[in-house]
Amino acid sequence: MSDKLGLEEAARLLGLSEATVARWVRQGRIPALRERGRCFFVEKHLRSWAKKHHIPLKEGRPPASDPAEEERVRLSEAIRRGGVFFGVKGRTVEAVLAETVKLVPLPENFDKDSLLEHLLQREELASTGIGEGVAIPHPRAPLEGLPGKAIVTACFLEHEVDFKAIDKKPVFLVCLILCATTQLHLKILSQLSFCLRSTAFLSFLKDCRSADELIKRVEVLEDKFQTG
Repeated sequence: MSDKLGLEEAARLLGLSEATVARWVRQGRIPALRERGRCFFVEKHLRSWAKKHHIPLKEGRPPASDPAEEERVRLSEAIRRGGVFFGVKGRTVEAVLAETVKLVPLPENFDKDSLLEHLLQREELASTGIGEGVAIPHPRAPLEGLPGKAIVTACFLEHEVDFKAIDKKPVFLVCLILCATTQLHLKILSQLSFCLRSTAFLSFLKDCRSADELIKRVEVLEDKFQTG
């Protein structure tokens, strides 16, 4: 295989649609270069990036799903499935995560104790406090038994909690992300990161008291994300 990959080859290797990979290039989320107006990828750099982000390579297989289906992944729908909760208790990271796990809607036979343990292990590796008072806890890898569609449970905390965030600011909002595949997780994370780059959206979050209003704001931003 050539050391350089075109967009189609890179998308096939990652098991993603060309539209998704092209958008990540525009957003600077994936290593790429341009020559004569065309987008290329250095294979060894792409493989290293995929390994770092726990993306299993497809090695010659076609994309896992058609582009139209992949583009229908929406953060707002994931939040509707996961729910928005206010006044969530807890004064430590462990206590907050324990309360969050209780609230997330999952099948009755799903082992929530195991989920909590995975979340705590992830925090031990590195804080999921991404700054500006927001944390995005998630397991290191997809867990067996998770629903096929993404779940994001948004918990506004009763008390701000020190998550050892990168900017040292205490966390007031926890967004638990649960996805059955790494690719789905990355798509949801990309949309959430896009929303959180909006200063106006961050200001809104600090005074948010309505689940419906939160989802409406997310819908506006994710529409911009899809066309960006």
